Amino acid sequence: MNRFLVVMLSLSIFPLNISSFPMQNNQNNTEVTVSQIPVEEIAVIKNISSITSEEALVDEKIETITISFAGDCTIGSDESYKGHTFHKVYKEVNDPSYFFQGVNRVFLNDDYTLINLEGAFTNETKKAVKEYRYKGPPEYCEILKKGGIDGVTLANNHTMDYMQNGYDETVKTLNEWGIDYTNSVTYFIKNIKGVKIGFLGYKAWSNEKNTKELLIKHVKEMRDKKVDFIIANFHWGDMYSYTPNTQQKNMAHYAIDNGVDLVIGHHPHVLQGMECYKEKNIVYSLGNFCYGGKANPKDKDTIIFQQKISYDLSQSKIVATDFIIIPASISSKANINNFQPILVTGQEGVRILEKYKELSDKIK
Repeated sequence: MNRFLVVMLSLSIFPLNISSFPMQNNQNNTEVTVSQIPVEEIAVIKNISSITSEEALVDEKIETITISFAGDCTIGSDESYKGHTFHKVYKEVNDPSYFFQGVNRVFLNDDYTLINLEGAFTNETKKAVKEYRYKGPPEYCEILKKGGIDGVTLANNHTMDYMQNGYDETVKTLNEWGIDYTNSVTYFIKNIKGVKIGFLGYKAWSNEKNTKELLIKHVKEMRDKKVDFIIANFHWGDMYSYTPNTQQKNMAHYAIDNGVDLVIGHHPHVLQGMECYKEKNIVYSLGNFCYGGKANPKDKDTIIFQQKISYDLSQSKIVATDFIIIPASISSKANINNFQPILVTGQEGVRILEKYKELSDKIK
């Protein structure tokens, strides 16, 4: 189990002007700006230990990479939804940058950001036979681009909501906007500051028979290509469960046993904790994020998980890893989901981090 430290860091860790960004107001249901809140600090969880000493990281040959991960993003909704929907809000605000403006100061200042994209970017009308089918028109992809999203995982149970045509249009749209994607059979490798980072994505329920075989194959291919750090995203677990099940834990451990360096989980729609296994981190569920699948989820708590990798260019090797956890909410309004995730400050931020620590402490 990781040893966590809840600390207060100055908002100056984000170099942009923050005065106009919306943050959580604990006193009412209105949307407010940072300048209206007498809070000077943001709480984060930092890892207490790292692989090597901080002194070693002062060397000018060391590059530090920051990769951010956020949870389930449905950029659209089910066509049967009435009243308060993602589409209605999109028309009202008439601004693609609205949806991520409360968090993009994080995403625009890291080196890479990846989310779980639940749904299709398509105008296709032929639907899968299932209860919920999520989509937004292709132009909604601009929301991701304006929000600082660099890549998505499509390995989930909503990618094929509009069948093969819907999936194909989604991939075409992502390519047009320059957003990377991974799914069960497709991975991608990014060269970030001279360091090769590999991104995998899989559905990992018990009925997914070939996930382990694909993972072994893909990890080997990545290592043959001299990838330095491999990240596996898994869609798994039980919806609205705060505890990872046995299938999740077994698959996560299997992935790390077979060469994965970081595991990121999605699907439960609520936070699940994390653990350290063989000095590798497993983040079981990031919960929802910019989520058009529900108008008012009861639990709006979420986090942004940031993986930090320090790489010695002269030796071509990783010399340290670390992480930061930033508390957030899926909505800037408490009484409804306005599809605008925000960072959460002050005691409310501490509450989310303490909740996350408790969830993590329960994982055995």
